[in-house]
Amino acid sequence: MRDTRNTRELRFTHFGAAGWSITDGETVILLDPYLSRVRFQGRRYGPHDATDIPNDPRPVVRLDESAPNDTATIDRHVPKADYILLSHSHFNHAMDMPYIARRTGAVVIGTESTCNIAANGGVPDEQIHAVRGGEDYEYKTFSLKVIPSLHSALSCKLYKDFGTVPQKDGPLQLDEFVEGGTLAYQIRIGGREILLFGSMNYIEREVEGLRPDVVFVASAPPRLEIHAYTERLLRSLGRPRLVVATHWDDQGLPFGASQDKALAQTDAFIREVKAVSPDSEVFVPPHFQTLVLDASGTMRVAS
Repeated sequence: MRDTRNTRELRFTHFGAAGWSITDGETVILLDPYLSRVRFQGRRYGPHDATDIPNDPRPVVRLDESAPNDTATIDRHVPKADYILLSHSHFNHAMDMPYIARRTGAVVIGTESTCNIAANGGVPDEQIHAVRGGEDYEYKTFSLKVIPSLHSALSCKLYKDFGTVPQKDGPLQLDEFVEGGTLAYQIRIGGREILLFGSMNYIEREVEGLRPDVVFVASAPPRLEIHAYTERLLRSLGRPRLVVATHWDDQGLPFGASQDKALAQTDAFIREVKAVSPDSEVFVPPHFQTLVLDASGTMRVAS
C-alpha cells in the first residue's frame, strides 16, 4: 500500500512537445525538455517540414544540418534542473538536453543514444546514468521505475528510424538524432506516483497493474494508428483519476504562434478518456502553464 503520510504539493510545468518540469519544491525533474522549436525541413517521419506561418523569423534548418539551441528561451524557463529524463532521442526531445545538463549540473537518465547525445554535448560522465528499461532506482528525494516502451507509429505506419545516435566530435545533424529506443517513467515523489509517456505508444504488459495518481498521456493524432490506444491504456492503469494530455502540439511552430488546430484535435482524446474512465479529470495545458497537485490530491491550474 502506498504511504501518503508525507504527501507534498507537486508542480508540473509544460514546455511544449513532450517536455515537462516536475518539482516538489526541492527536486526539479525534467522530461524531454525541448524548447528550441526548430524550423526543420525534410524530416523523414511525421510532417516533413515545419508548419509555415507568415513572418516566421527562425532560420530553416535541413535535416543534414545542425541546429543551434535557443539558449535565451531555455535560460528563461529552466533556471534549475536536478535530473533530466529522456523518453527517446529524436531532436524534438533531446537536442536541448546537453546544454541544460551542462548549465545546471543535472543528471541525465536514458538509453545508450541519450548517453551518447549527452557525451557528445560535453556532459561529464558522472552526470550520465544509462538505463535499458526495467530498472527501479532509488535517488535521494524520489525513486524512478524505468519502463520499456514503444515509439509512435508515424507516417501511417511507414515510420523507420532504427539505430543508435553515434558518438562523434562536433555537433549532431538533426537526422542523427534517431529514436534510439523508447522508455516511459514512473516517478515516486512527494508521496505520489506519476507516470510519464513521451510518445504515442506503449507496451501493455509493462504498464498493466500500475496505479499512478497522475498519468501524462501522449495524445497527438498518431495515437490513432494504435488499436484502442486510450481505452487499453486507461484500463491497464485502473482508470487514473487525473489524466494530463502531453505531446499534443505542433512542434514545428515557434512559441507564441497559434496552436488552435492542434488543440482542436485534443477534443477527440478527451472524449476517448471519458468513454472508458468517466470519473477521470483531463487537463490539456498550453505552453508554460503550471498544474499544481496539492496534498489532498486535487489538481488545479496555478494562478
